[in-house]
Amino acid sequence: MTSPDRVRLGARGRVVLTALVLITFIGSLDSTILATALPTIAGDLGDLRHLSWVVTAYLLAVTGSALIWGKLGDIFGRKRVLQTAIALFLLGSFLCSRAQDMPELICFRALQGLGAGGMWVIPQAVLTGLVGPRDRGRYQVYVAGAGASAAILGPLVGGLLVEHGSWRWAFYLNLPVGVVVMTALAFGLRHRRSAERTRLDYWGSLLISACAAGVTLLVTWGGVVFSWFSPPMLVLFATVAVLLVLIWRVERTHPDPLLPSRVVRERVFRIAVPLSFFFWVVQAGTVNYLPLFFQVVKGASPTASGLLLLPMSLSGMLAYTLSGQALSRWGRYRPFPIIGALLIITGLVLCAVLRKDASPLAYGAALVVLGLGFGLVSQIALVAAQSACAYEDVGVVTSGVIFFRNLGSAFGAALFGAVLNRRLVEHLVQGIDAGEFTAAETGLIHRGEPLTMTGLSPTARQTYVDAYELAVDDVFLTGLAVSLLVLALACALPAVPLRRTMTQTGTRKDTQAIPSLPAGDDHVRQALEELARGGLRPVRHRAEVHARHYGISLDEIWLLCLVTHSGTLDSRRITAVMDVSPRVLDRRLRSLRSKELLYAGDRPYGPTPLGSDLVADLSGTLRAQLEPPGARGRAGSAGPAAPADLRAHALEILAEGSAFRGRRGAG
Repeated sequence: MTSPDRVRLGARGRVVLTALVLITFIGSLDSTILATALPTIAGDLGDLRHLSWVVTAYLLAVTGSALIWGKLGDIFGRKRVLQTAIALFLLGSFLCSRAQDMPELICFRALQGLGAGGMWVIPQAVLTGLVGPRDRGRYQVYVAGAGASAAILGPLVGGLLVEHGSWRWAFYLNLPVGVVVMTALAFGLRHRRSAERTRLDYWGSLLISACAAGVTLLVTWGGVVFSWFSPPMLVLFATVAVLLVLIWRVERTHPDPLLPSRVVRERVFRIAVPLSFFFWVVQAGTVNYLPLFFQVVKGASPTASGLLLLPMSLSGMLAYTLSGQALSRWGRYRPFPIIGALLIITGLVLCAVLRKDASPLAYGAALVVLGLGFGLVSQIALVAAQSACAYEDVGVVTSGVIFFRNLGSAFGAALFGAVLNRRLVEHLVQGIDAGEFTAAETGLIHRGEPLTMTGLSPTARQTYVDAYELAVDDVFLTGLAVSLLVLALACALPAVPLRRTMTQTGTRKDTQAIPSLPAGDDHVRQALEELARGGLRPVRHRAEVHARHYGISLDEIWLLCLVTHSGTLDSRRITAVMDVSPRVLDRRLRSLRSKELLYAGDRPYGPTPLGSDLVADLSGTLRAQLEPPGARGRAGSAGPAAPADLRAHALEILAEGSAFRGRRGAG
């Protein structure tokens, strides 16, 4: 039986969730469907030299625009911004399908990637408006399942389209799905925008996009197109360094920067970002080079190598699903990345020690362990960061984590590729010196390009396979070293209970001291979100009057409301709710007692009559704000669509603390 406090989506919420699943599916499918179509595209357009830019332009646009989309969603409302991103993606898809030469296709892919950046970021932020962090894992399974399905089906669908139709249909497929998604969002997703006027950080957006593009080119070109210390790479390094300095200067002085300092100061965010980055370094690097290992060393076909990865994919989905359900029921996430990192380390060790003559069952077992680790870690950084931020910052926090996730994926592919190429050449030196390879084959080896196995002599083929096996082992050991960083960051991630609702507060206050608000009803949750955006201002102003009168701080008034609501002075609970040290809590308690707002000494704990009057005054102000429109004279007539009456929860909302914390989050 479903728990009574479990979030249940209404019909509108299910429509929006379906749209988010479809958005993720077409976005992921577009990233993989071209893998098997690229050679055909190059032949059709007659340009093989610039083929790599079809992928690079898309990646640059996605990475460079991620942070900007998140901020735009926070300012202008996520419905309009998401619709704009989808429209750009569909326009880019249509233009790509009509491209007549390679420069046109590259430009249109960049436009498509610009829209895809919003399609990766905004749906995750929209999901926070449907369910709170604690229940989000259950629903993210559907979104993740769509992405995983697209990753598996993409190459197959691309191959079928190329073989039986045209590569242009890879772009045409996006159009009908996009129309369905746009229709679902138009009718299912409510438009909400920030209640405060906010200046967009144009210079910061431009500089961060340019810096993101520069970093992406560094990890994409380094060691592949240019050597790391060649003049073009040194110029690119210098450009990125200058951009970083300019970003620091611009963001420090802007009143509403693209990545606010209140977000950066949040410890959960500071740990979640590098955790996400290094995890995706390992994940992307491993997944990219395991198929090559199976094809070159094990002699598997491309289709068979994909099937050999199924144990990892299926076990990853299983771990992702079970951890999402456990997050919802337990409300704590910290054990999952720790266990996941340990499983990743174990899986990589098993992959490194297994020899090429090991049975498929042995490799399957190692990949199951690896997949379980990936599934346990993958969603935690984003869920934790979203839970620790204010509702108004969800978009920028989501885009920040995804931004560094994309960088981690690109860096992982580049790093592991560089390790593979370097170690492969070192392991082949003896065979090259012995004259086992022709001059042309030696040139391919030094340039890091693959050899055609059928064209090698038996001796050279065996030497190449043995060297490739050793080089892939070095890749696994590199992943093992990075996984140790993932484990260290997972252990450092603060253990924080997840909230069931997303309100404006930027602190973590869903402990037993505050029972969850009735988030199971869509209209109640939506009313809470609207209230958090502006309805608490009169309460805050009234609290400021009391603070000046008694000579106390707003945080001390919050503490008084919290003690009144919870009926306890359990310091362990209160410090967790307010995110303060015991020393700070003790100082605030002494201040309240000195003003005779809390009992002291051997008298009963709790607020004095003076303190109770203060809390009652604030509750009355909030109840006036919470009264549904037209409630007077309409008692008993409210139907299912009536505005939510939250007056009974006034004290609970005061204890939650949003009313006493400014927009920029007081510590």
